[in-house]
Amino acid sequence: MIDPDLYDKARDHIAHAGFSPEVQTKIALTLCAAKAGNQAFHNAVQWLPNLGVVQQFMISQAARELEAINLLTRTTQWSARPNLAMTALRTTAPLTLAWTQIMMPPGPLFNPPAIYQGLSLGHAQLARLRLLPLIPEDANPFNPFVVALQRIEQDNGRMLQTQIRLLKRMGENIPLDAREQMLERDQQVVDQVFSEFMSWLVEP
Repeated sequence: MIDPDLYDKARDHIAHAGFSPEVQTKIALTLCAAKAGNQAFHNAVQWLPNLGVVQQFMISQAARELEAINLLTRTTQWSARPNLAMTALRTTAPLTLAWTQIMMPPGPLFNPPAIYQGLSLGHAQLARLRLLPLIPEDANPFNPFVVALQRIEQDNGRMLQTQIRLLKRMGENIPLDAREQMLERDQQVVDQVFSEFMSWLVEP
């Protein structure tokens, strides 16, 4: 579980510092790293044969994640500090490693268990990477970055419902206890990354 105090500290920091280029860059780099993994996974899995309606879900998920990345790229006021990119890479490394393992040859197209692993990790990201609680109450609602975060959060909610349906459809051949262990493990990975991110967010 994520320590609730981390949310309070991160929100208080943003309330004090505002959505500075440093704050925006930290958020955008972390969120883009997570979404890039899920987008690449769905972009590959949508080519599985005989998916039927599931293929539409896969295509939709890939398109929405790509749209979120593009939206962040356009609306973020990027900081010129190069060390932020390096720290973001370290912070999101567990997620990057998890997605890399899922996409390793033979990849999800030829490795059915990897399909469920990708859906499980994507579900954990959509369910646990919550950014709206970090937005202070007095934040400017017309700030382009704030608007982008709110839109992404709304899309995440819709994607999460689709992800749950995909998990039910694609995991029928995996024992229930194995599925539950996978979901719990992926949630722990995401919680770790998000906790590290919030601790980093309040650093100068």
